[in-house]
Amino acid sequence: MDLQDFVEMFNNGELDVVKYFNDYDTWFSILKKKGMMSEIDPHNASDNEVWQNEYLLWLYENEKGNYYKWIQKFLSDVEIDPQTGKAYWVGDREDLADLFCDGNRYDVSQDTIRNILSDDGDWYEPYRDTTDNVYRDVIDELNKENIEYLKEKIVKELSGHQLSPETSEMELIASEQGHDEYWEINEDNVTRIIDDEESMNSLLEDELSEMKSDLYYVHSNSFNSAYQDDIYEDIWKELNDYFSGPGEWISQPHPYKKETTLQKYKVPINDLEGILNDYLFNNKGYGNSGTLEYWGSLVGILKEDKDCLSIRISDYPDFRKVDRNINSYFKDYF
Repeated sequence: MDLQDFVEMFNNGELDVVKYFNDYDTWFSILKKKGMMSEIDPHNASDNEVWQNEYLLWLYENEKGNYYKWIQKFLSDVEIDPQTGKAYWVGDREDLADLFCDGNRYDVSQDTIRNILSDDGDWYEPYRDTTDNVYRDVIDELNKENIEYLKEKIVKELSGHQLSPETSEMELIASEQGHDEYWEINEDNVTRIIDDEESMNSLLEDELSEMKSDLYYVHSNSFNSAYQDDIYEDIWKELNDYFSGPGEWISQPHPYKKETTLQKYKVPINDLEGILNDYLFNNKGYGNSGTLEYWGSLVGILKEDKDCLSIRISDYPDFRKVDRNINSYFKDYF
């Protein structure tokens, strides 16, 4: 028999490679030397589940370009940048939830993680009462720019009003203004009022009651936004075992609808070759269910081959983030 006969037997699933060539590496190397590698097809050949993993491992060592070509054919969610060789996961972001554990003993269910990754706002029930002291938790945390803005708002709101002196600081200002029965706020004394917690709280309870509501709203939104960000970051801390995320949204042409695009999520993969080659080596000769083609996606491979991920969340967000949000959002609510 000549080599062509062996190729035909191989493609028909009739060749005992070990008997005639000792191992698959030798067989594939002979085909390469003779320029016949294109005559075998790990996608359609009979009995390919027996040697598909061996073939991909050989390609990795000998023909990297074809290795990546077949990886992309077998795994629908993997893309290789032809310029840089960088590997990316591309798909529906919520599908990454499949990599997380599920069950009552875990803090966050797989369904909740799926909803978070899909940007479904229904997953989260906001904290309602995030503070009982807006002076301490909002005003005291304002940066210089926002304090100046607050001063302007207070003076604009109360300028020209004859205010009852309810605190010692207010009484002192009234006396200095020459009328003990009332005092007036202005640019010269507004800093004294803001710096005096008792006086500021007195105004918030009465003349500035609407402002007090706005301050509660600032804190609630800052708190809840920080909490959601913390959970999202915890999810990505786990996913960073496999991906250099978070990634980015991209538009792709719809596979069969003209002039229609789909939004997909793209994120770099950490050590794609290491992940896949470990799987290929450990599943050599395992049969159809041990091939990349059987699972069809990187997420499927990771879910099958790796321990599930899990996150544990705290009851409260990082308060440094809450304070940062307060100063970022402050002017939006006044």
